[in-house]
Amino acid sequence: MNHVLARYQRVLAGVSAVVDRVPEHRWTSASPCPGWTGLHVLGHIIDGQQQIAALLSGQGPREPLRDPVEAVVGQPVTAWSATCRSMLDLLTTIDPSSCVASHHGEVTGEWVLTTAVIEPLVHAWDLAQAAGFETVLDGEAVEACLTVIAPMAEQFAATGMYAPSLTAPARATAQQQLLALLGRKTA
Repeated sequence: MNHVLARYQRVLAGVSAVVDRVPEHRWTSASPCPGWTGLHVLGHIIDGQQQIAALLSGQGPREPLRDPVEAVVGQPVTAWSATCRSMLDLLTTIDPSSCVASHHGEVTGEWVLTTAVIEPLVHAWDLAQAAGFETVLDGEAVEACLTVIAPMAEQFAATGMYAPSLTAPARATAQQQLLALLGRKTA
């Protein structure tokens, strides 16, 4: 199996592991994403997967929902399970080397998954924080994202989608370094 597909599948499984642990009353708790609750984060993850599915299936780019909570249809766990299952099914049918239309022009499916993996990866951590517990993210995915983001952290913050980088704690793990680069406080 293609290593990028395998990484993406592992990250989706990581989101599922977090979603399954969120107590019902914590969906409305504040997340590390300013102005967002756990439910907003989950909606953003679901909407993101639907956007990636549109790209990979040849439908082309789709704008994100204005209110991510709209993506959570029904109960949060059920909504995520359906989205995850749909995405995992799609991943078994695509050729990662095939080109698809994106906001960046024609790119390969592998490029889409390589760049998009940061969203479910980091937002799984955000969701766990909103739910009141710690989670360990997929180490290989963290390292892959860290390699790409470290030289571009200021550009990520400039988009307004990420907070400015923070200084990672002394002896920080790769996960702590990645989260700090994206403005998340881990200690």
